[in-house]
Parts: sequence; structure tokens; C-alpha cells
Amino acid sequence: MKPLTRSLVRHAHAIARENNARVVLIYADVVEEDADLAALVQDVDFRVVLVSKRKTFQAPVGWDELCSVVRVPDVAMTRSGQIKIATLVAAAEGLVAPGDRIVCLGGLDGSGTLDTVMVLDLGGEVELFASTMAEPLPPEVTPAVFERLLTLASELGMEGREGRPVGTLFILGDSDQVLAQSRQLVINPFHGYPEAERNILDSRLEETIKEFSAIDGAFIIRGDGVVLAAGRYLAPQGALDEPLPQGLGTRHEAAAGITVTTDAIALSVSQSTGTVSIFKRGRLMTDIPKPRGRSADGF
Repeated sequence: MKPLTRSLVRHAHAIARENNARVVLIYADVVEEDADLAALVQDVDFRVVLVSKRKTFQAPVGWDELCSVVRVPDVAMTRSGQIKIATLVAAAEGLVAPGDRIVCLGGLDGSGTLDTVMVLDLGGEVELFASTMAEPLPPEVTPAVFERLLTLASELGMEGREGRPVGTLFILGDSDQVLAQSRQLVINPFHGYPEAERNILDSRLEETIKEFSAIDGAFIIRGDGVVLAAGRYLAPQGALDEPLPQGLGTRHEAAAGITVTTDAIALSVSQSTGTVSIFKRGRLMTDIPKPRGRSADGF
């Protein structure tokens, strides 16, 4: 293990202990050798969450009971974007909770060197975990569905569609109420198909979702992942308690508005910037910016 990594882990352990941290989050893709990763887990001696883009990634042999694994979208992101997504997914899976203090360790993919440490108080820096929010997800939404949708939105924000930037909107959960406060702009392309063929957990639906992301309106997705409609015009019946941050447009306003009078969560992809913004209860909970230039890396 490289000296800088060993030193950073030692100091991160002291920071976690002295500041009553609950979790240490490690960007596992930085470390190339399983033996080094196992040594890191042992050195941390804290509840550990390992973060990876690799679908097949597993905790080091012998350490799977001492740490949890969180998988994030395999797209280029800023370090702050990776941290935000990792904490979102970890919260959805019940690995962290509002009020937790987390020490994050990261660096460049495959560099073998952890070079960054960040301390987060969930409910402070990341608004998704504000104290007024008991749960990060609507009650009927499963973590797997949220994670899959987050991946799709992140890929659209980063890559667009066939080289062209796209803006789109996904509304997840409380679908009956959402449908009651919306109407079709175009013929619903998902109408009439068996539910098993229109669930976002099925990887075969990915290209269909991305193809229809270019049409106006929102995707309405049930908590179990079934896509109920696309091309849906949102007509929320409630008003925002506070204005959205400057720079957010009508798509973001519709996303925030539909979450005021429903228990849904909304993910909006900006056509102009590629940023993925996440709304709940009428508020911008967090956003995940698209990296500029070639600066994307681990945490």
C-alpha cells in the first residue's frame, strides 16, 4: 500500500474517532489490489461503506460482513458528484441516516492512492438528509429502482442521446396522485405493454427510455419500476413554499411542484448543463453536476 494512502487512512481514522463519525466511505475503485483494499478495511476499524462503479465488485474476501458495498453509475463525475450519489444510494439502502457524520476517502480511479478526505454531516451539506426528512425515498419505492433511475438520469446528463444533449424529467412513486395531476402531451408510448416489459430494472428497456427522453413531458414511474407513461404534462395543484435557486427553469419548477402535493420524488436532467437535480416535498434536495473538461475522477 502506498505511503500516502496509509497516512491518509490513519488520519481519517483519527478524525472519525475524535468527531464521533458513524461511517467511513471509501471509493474502492482507487485501490487496484484486493489485498490492499482488505488492509484498508482493517486499518479503518469503523463501519465501512465501499463505493464502486463496477457491477461485479464485491467486498474483499473475509471482510464482507464488516463492510457494505454501494454501486454508483459508471459515468464520469466530479468528486462532489460521486460523493452525493454515494450518500444518496447509501441512504436509500439504509446504510446511513439523517444526522450521521461520514468520513469520505477518495482519489483517482485505479491510481492506487487515496488522496482526498472529506467530512460530511448528513442534513447539513447534503440537503437530501435534512432533519425534516425521515426517509430519502417515497414509501413504496425500492432502493433498486431508485438506483437504476439515478443511473439512467446520470447517463443522460453526461452522454445525452446520440451525441445531442437532452433534457428530461422522471417522476418516481405515488403514481396515482401524479397521474391525477398530469395529462398526456402525446400518445403514451408505454400504454398496452405487459408490465414485465416496461420495468426500468430490465436492462433491455434502457434504449427505449433514452430514445423517448427527447420527447416533451415527463416519465411517470411506479415505485416498483414499472413505467406507466411518457410524454406527460405535469399540472401540480400546489405551490412552492420557497422559490427555487436561480438558474433553474420550467422543467425544474414542474419537478418541484409535483412533489409538493404528492409523495413522489422527481429527477430532472438539464438539457443545457447535464446536471441531474433531485426534488422532494417541493425542495431541491441535491444536484449532481456534469463534469467539465477532463477533470472527472473519484471522490
